[in-house]
Amino acid sequence: MTVARAASMFLLVASVLASARWAAAGAPAASAAGPESVDVEDAGPTPAPAVSPPAVSASPDAGTPPMSAEDGAPLGRAAAPTEAATRGQGAIRAGLEVFAQYSYRDVSGPGTNRTWFHTFDVPRAHVALEGELERARGRIVLEGTRSAAEGSLVGVSGDSLVLRIREAYGAYRIVAPLEISAGVIPTLTVPNLDGTWMMRAVAPSALEANGHMSPADLGAKARADLPRGYGWLAAAAYNGEGYTSRELNRGKSFEAAAEIHPLASIEAARPLGVFASYVAGSTGTFRARANRLTAGLLWQGVRVRGGALFTHAWGIAQLGTQRAIVATAFVRVEPIPRLLGGARLDHVIRNVEADSNDALTTIWGSVGYRVALPVEGFVALGRSIPTTRAQNELPGSSAWDARIIVRVVF
Repeated sequence: MTVARAASMFLLVASVLASARWAAAGAPAASAAGPESVDVEDAGPTPAPAVSPPAVSASPDAGTPPMSAEDGAPLGRAAAPTEAATRGQGAIRAGLEVFAQYSYRDVSGPGTNRTWFHTFDVPRAHVALEGELERARGRIVLEGTRSAAEGSLVGVSGDSLVLRIREAYGAYRIVAPLEISAGVIPTLTVPNLDGTWMMRAVAPSALEANGHMSPADLGAKARADLPRGYGWLAAAAYNGEGYTSRELNRGKSFEAAAEIHPLASIEAARPLGVFASYVAGSTGTFRARANRLTAGLLWQGVRVRGGALFTHAWGIAQLGTQRAIVATAFVRVEPIPRLLGGARLDHVIRNVEADSNDALTTIWGSVGYRVALPVEGFVALGRSIPTTRAQNELPGSSAWDARIIVRVVF
């Protein structure tokens, strides 16, 4: 029996019982209609009024208004790290999220060298299944990816698109604000930045794109939501190699993060948030240091979202002594329902101790439209500007990118 049918029968039976009780108790005395009043005892019992069954919505979440294409972003919080299967209803939900794009890239080389390339691609293909019962829930996300590693030409059956696990975890809410989870779990920093900008289809966060942090890893975490929308606190322990690699050393990575909304009691200022996180970690077979400190301001509004954040990284790849700095600022606006606009500036100092300036600046701009609740389309233009040293070490980093992107999520 479905939840909706059970609720309908319950309300119907309750209405009939209430009517029967009302009739058994007797009707109140009738008022005089003329010069002679009518005695209540002689009037006989007043028949119970006809009761029609109450209308019950077929949705198990009838009290929650359904989402529509005109709805804005969540107020005072980030969107889900991955959104497949997050928009359905019921105890068990399935869904998908796909980014499909056509991209054109114009690359400037040393001197007057110039070349271009264009391609169709699927940067993201997620299939998800999520279930919950009482205080427990579980989620699994399968991700499509190229079988060959970056820079390789040969993988599985050439370089086929294959599936791997992006998320796979179980979670239990010990008390109302505190939840613990374990498995392949979303990390704390990258998902929060992506979920605040909510334009992951246009570009991943600078921390992920430059390989400084991963959006998911194998480990466990605890998160506590503060009351009345004042934010959240969380701590986690991971392998430290990201969800794409196995553990390579005995060290583990620990991350602590907090997002505080100091003016949550004022509705107009509720989107303002302060975010900070720290990762104490190691990576690679040499157990190289991989510490990260991130801090900044966020604005998580319904129609306007943005942020400005700074990350200091100690340890890059296998070089535990190298330091890098990542600064990013972004904005997302929805001036009228369905119309989306976004811009982002990333500045990465790849090696703080380098003799010459070693930096890469990337600028993104995009315009999009939500055709329907599950479908969004974007036109994006990007420009990456390296310093001379960065261009020599990263061939093809000086480029213009133009893309047409379609995002579908259920």
